[in-house]
Amino acid sequence: MKPESFSQIGVVVKNIDETIKYYEEAFGFGPFEIRYVDYSTATYYGKVAGYRGKRAFFNLGPVQIELIELLDGKTIHESFLKEKGEGLHHIGFRVRKLEDAKKNAEKAGFKIVQGFTRPDGSGFAYLDSDKLGGVIFELIQRPKKNRSRPSARARTGQE
Repeated sequence: MKPESFSQIGVVVKNIDETIKYYEEAFGFGPFEIRYVDYSTATYYGKVAGYRGKRAFFNLGPVQIELIELLDGKTIHESFLKEKGEGLHHIGFRVRKLEDAKKNAEKAGFKIVQGFTRPDGSGFAYLDSDKLGGVIFELIQRPKKNRSRPSARARTGQE
């Protein structure tokens, strides 16, 4: 499993709006793109356990920062928040083919603890890579851009 590139840092927060305000005022971060996601077929430890959430994204150079707020459902984000509180949750790596990357990760001994795959094969998968070093890795295959509908990316629940 060799990721294409480092692309994202994910931070779990209790309240995205308060966090955005703090980040804008204290650090000048932004602009933020806010998205509501609904992953009704997402998996949680191998079982379908859909969830809904609120996300805020901004770029810092070539890296996307993702703020994660859970609205409802069972997720690793909820577990993280209960066990550790707000904070750095994962680092994301772009991959060319999510299914191949997942298979390679499993061959290397990792479990997929949460994931979502779109009909086009794009999506994301979180690995149980935090056993050593304490950091969860996320494998991300972005959907192909739909040029006829520029807002399609926001509607697809892109992580």
